[in-house]
This record gives sequence, structure tokens and C-alpha cells, in this order.
Amino acid sequence: MDYSTCTLKAMDERAAQEISVWEYPEPFAMYSFKGHPNGYLLNQAVWGSEQFYLAFKDRVVGQVACQMEGERLWVGWSLSPSLCGRGEGHRFIEQCVFKIRKYKAYTGKIYLRVARSNRRAVRAYQKAGFVYERAVWDEIAYTGRTEEFWVMTQESF
Repeated sequence: MDYSTCTLKAMDERAAQEISVWEYPEPFAMYSFKGHPNGYLLNQAVWGSEQFYLAFKDRVVGQVACQMEGERLWVGWSLSPSLCGRGEGHRFIEQCVFKIRKYKAYTGKIYLRVARSNRRAVRAYQKAGFVYERAVWDEIAYTGRTEEFWVMTQESF
């Protein structure tokens, strides 16, 4: 897919409902939205300020979230399960970063957290220009398990 032709849109009811039933196969099932009520995704108060989706025409290809913590922009995203495993996740990430930077007029360092064990995501982030900054321990959502996460950053451009 040519992610450069995608548009960043404010989250809306249709996209949020579609994303809320995304399921990923093992070993990525812990990232599934289906069966896990996600108040943040469904919180209309943050649609267009923190919650977005990447669209190709009318197709939802990814969920994009960003939050300012002081002067730091933290990001997170999910690629549609139908597009995972193709070796092009870094292209999706690059476009998300480009479009969020443009939308927010943000030129500073971008931060994200990724489970260290999610090697596929770590490789995609590295290909997209993110570098390891430090490790933190945190709970994996909906699992009750604590795991090592990497804080990764991308410098401004």
C-alpha cells in the first residue's frame, strides 16, 4: 500500500467502531481491541485532538493517538490487522509521524513506548528512524502482566 496517499482524519464514530473490533493473531493478540473496552478510543472529547485514524479513501488503515506531556509528544498507533505482516509497517509509521507533525505543527522529538518482546514493532520503528532511549517496566494492557518496554524517540527533522 502507498501510505503517502492516505489522509489523517479526526476519529469519528464509524472509524472508532471499526477499530474497536480489530483482532490480531498470536503472538500479537494482546494488542487486539476486540473484547477490551477502550474508553480512550471512544472518548469523543479527544477526537481530532488526540485520536485520529489514517484512511485510504474510505478505508480505515490505522489508528493514531498522540498526547502532549509537557513539551513532549507521545505517539501510539495500530495498523489494521489486514495490513500487518507485510514488511511495510515502517512506511505506515513514517506517514503517521509526518502527518501528525504537520497537523500539530510539531518539530520536536517524538516519543513512543513499545514492548521489548514485540520484535516486529521494534524493527518497524527502527526502520522509521526511532532509536532506543531507555527501558521502563509497565503492565501490558488487559493482561495483568508486567513487561519491559522500550522508550524510543525520533529526532525532529
